[in-house]
Amino acid sequence: MDPSRLWAKGLRRNQTAHPSMLLINHLVDVHTSARLVLQATGKDQLRALGLDPELHHFRFEQCVLLAAAVHDLGKANDHFQGMILGKRDVRANPQGLRHEWVTVLLVQQLKSWLLPAVGGNELDLAIVEWAVAGHHPAADHPSPPRLCPPGAGVSLLLQVTHPDFQTILNWLRGKAFQIDLGPPPTLATQAIPLTGADNVFGTLAKWMRAAQRLWERLKKSPESRLVAAVKNCLIAADIAGSALPKPGAATNWKWIIDSFEDRPKAGDLAEVVRFRLGTDKPREFQKAVAASKAGVTFVKAGCGSGKTVAAYMWARDNYPTRRLYFCYPTTGTATEGFRDYLFDESEKTPRVGAALFHGRSDIDFELILHTGNDGQQKLEEQVRHDSLRAWKTPIVACTVDTVLGIVQNNRRGLYSWPALAQSAFVFDEIHAYDDRLFGALLRFIRDLPGLPVLLMTASLPSARRNALEETVAMRKQESLITIKGPAELEERRRYRRIDNVDPVAVVREVLATGKKVLWVCNTVQRVMQTAKELDDLKLLIYHSRFKYEDRVNRHADVINAFKGQGPALAICSQVAELSLDLSADLLVTDIATVPAIIQRLGRLNRRAKEGDPTKPFLVIEPENHLPYTPADLADARTWLARLPEEISQKDLSDRWEQTGEGQPDLVASAWLDGGPITSVTELRDASPGITVLMEADRDRVQAKPSELARLVLPMPPTKLQWQEWQRERGLPVAPNGTIDYDPKRGATWRE
Repeated sequence: MDPSRLWAKGLRRNQTAHPSMLLINHLVDVHTSARLVLQATGKDQLRALGLDPELHHFRFEQCVLLAAAVHDLGKANDHFQGMILGKRDVRANPQGLRHEWVTVLLVQQLKSWLLPAVGGNELDLAIVEWAVAGHHPAADHPSPPRLCPPGAGVSLLLQVTHPDFQTILNWLRGKAFQIDLGPPPTLATQAIPLTGADNVFGTLAKWMRAAQRLWERLKKSPESRLVAAVKNCLIAADIAGSALPKPGAATNWKWIIDSFEDRPKAGDLAEVVRFRLGTDKPREFQKAVAASKAGVTFVKAGCGSGKTVAAYMWARDNYPTRRLYFCYPTTGTATEGFRDYLFDESEKTPRVGAALFHGRSDIDFELILHTGNDGQQKLEEQVRHDSLRAWKTPIVACTVDTVLGIVQNNRRGLYSWPALAQSAFVFDEIHAYDDRLFGALLRFIRDLPGLPVLLMTASLPSARRNALEETVAMRKQESLITIKGPAELEERRRYRRIDNVDPVAVVREVLATGKKVLWVCNTVQRVMQTAKELDDLKLLIYHSRFKYEDRVNRHADVINAFKGQGPALAICSQVAELSLDLSADLLVTDIATVPAIIQRLGRLNRRAKEGDPTKPFLVIEPENHLPYTPADLADARTWLARLPEEISQKDLSDRWEQTGEGQPDLVASAWLDGGPITSVTELRDASPGITVLMEADRDRVQAKPSELARLVLPMPPTKLQWQEWQRERGLPVAPNGTIDYDPKRGATWRE
């Protein structure tokens, strides 16, 4: 790399320098990308947020284009350039100030010159500054930074007299915008103080206080959503502008336009419906779902009622050429939904251009195909790659985090934003959302009123339903349309509870008749204890404490055992509640929360037909309440006591809806409420634990980085000093001897 030039990107292994890595060319690339993203999706982005394109599109375009043109100006500093050229070891001497904040300082200096690019509107220039400051959101990127990192030094030199920087200013003047900004101002070489009384962090704190005062005036007006749109559109443009230029080839900028035009073709969704229905005719309730024209439709129907087919019928009849996101609560349910509806087993390819997206979707797709993948992308690169794929994917099966993550500035949601703005959404199993995730769903519904939404669940407490109704009313003065499942299925007697029996004896008796038993425990520790008690039986163990590749295989083992002939016993943790599409003849379950028990019962007598006998379940009282609260279990006991002798899905739902659960709140949104601050917050309620890589797997990851997602191992908290362990790609490496691991039984700490 020529040290006399200003660079935006550094060299990776086995890579040679190419022109798009230069700072001037990168700014031009991202500006070009922004213009095309706006051309393809700009009005869709505004409509999604409830903003009238006729009123806001010109301002939106001006803000995004200016932000794209200047977003990395701050890389013209000696700390960043030293890092890129390999002259600065950032482990010992980190950058004193991240480049996006250096850019904010430069935009402040260039303010009067840049103002004409946004029509002289100082508010819009402030929005540009906020977008620039937040275009690399991360949990460890404070907004703004407050302290100089140890080892960074006492100052940072702005390279504003560099010939390349002058070239950038001349490009900004004459080619970046539709107007001539006039001669650029003359800037002198400057050293930004990182320490001392007048350090830059005090300057940024003052900038933030002024920005916050401005935001207070804006945040209840339509401009607040314009801020959100500008910030996300810049991030999307940066992703494409960085990824598309390739060494030795002309950049295929047409890819952006073509990708956003790649939506379901006429007949694609109808093909998915035909595939699943086969020779069956749709039920009346499925027709009612398909006929709903409401902005938000709520489907309440039990397991086996055909909700999923109804959802595809809804999309087919109302949004046949709109991109469709089918959102599931877990990676397991997303993978199963993709396999069941969007994957052609005979051809070993996805149907109608569909794709699977979640944190480990590439692994699941490989295992569906039983093939390998030689990809070498690092984790961040993989997220960016997946997001660009989403831009051109007509039908997406994904975890709900992929979509609702945008509410809290999580990467997958942010990077996919332009595609999300063109889409319709199905959110399945919404009763399984924790309070924080449900609150994010409420924000998505309220603050993105231009996006059509279908919500599905077997049951929902009245407090959550009331929250949905209130939120939908705030959206566009709409009413929540509710469609219930077919009465003949909802009222069919499927279950009966048996008490005062030895569960082990009952399990042995049922297995002796060649039937299937599902035993669900509240914790992995209880799974292992129960498996030890029944170790003389042929059994399967399934819980969360496996390496991911082994967990996928254990999932398949359980499904196949319950599909096949002969007896089967699976002892599982809570992971069985959502991702296992099976039908047991006996369910044994620890007492749990009401929605957890309802989900577990959904795996009992799942295929029941009219006139079939009910099948039994037992409820066990563990020694302690964990991972739930005593109040949760008290509510569950009250609910169980209300159930009749022979139980239908309607009984389960009706009795739960009568419980006194508190109404969930709309959560604060890092994206929509942040204004000048860009933070990343948790989408779901946090759960204690640590994700590690075993020392025995380290060589495999170092040889092939993409293997990391296959080999990560979620573990419970430990007394071991894991904070002091070595790290591999950010994960603690568990030394040999700290974990007992068996690919068929899972992992336990050696403490």
